[in-house]
Amino acid sequence: AIELGPDDLRLDAEEAGQLLGGAGVDLSEAELAELTEHAEGWPAGLYLAALSIRAQGRGATGAAGFAGSDRLVADYLRSELLAHLSPDDVRFLTRTSVLARLSGPLCDAVLEASGSAAILESLERSNLFLVPLDRDRQWYRYHHLFQELLRAELEQDERDLVPELLDRAIEWHVANG
Repeated sequence: AIELGPDDLRLDAEEAGQLLGGAGVDLSEAELAELTEHAEGWPAGLYLAALSIRAQGRGATGAAGFAGSDRLVADYLRSELLAHLSPDDVRFLTRTSVLARLSGPLCDAVLEASGSAAILESLERSNLFLVPLDRDRQWYRYHHLFQELLRAELEQDERDLVPELLDRAIEWHVANG
């Protein structure tokens, strides 16, 4: 089976509008642009957004309230991605979700571990919602919806750890300019 990740196919706002319209959701241009940007053009994410918007009714939260912690997205990402990872990989993902940008050395400092660069490379090769930010592939970020799910998981499972992780990140940034 071929697995497609978020970077294998990206929809622009017009294509996203067609997908959402086919799912019975009609959004204003501004809402459509906001949702497409937030989902980063990921077709499955946009379709899940359409289902969520339809289920909740447009007035409840509409496109602006759609996030990675939405039940439909969370269930999809948990069953299709997180369920197939080791507990160590899930812990790496959730604990690094506090970071807007990730690098091996930064993740090592935040996690008080080593080997994060290799983990990031592996995650990128696995097409695991990790977006490279430079040509050298030293810096990454998580897909917005995936990061929101990971952060919600961290807040639920290890809420008390969040300030400590953020403090370590601040210390690393100060030490590294």
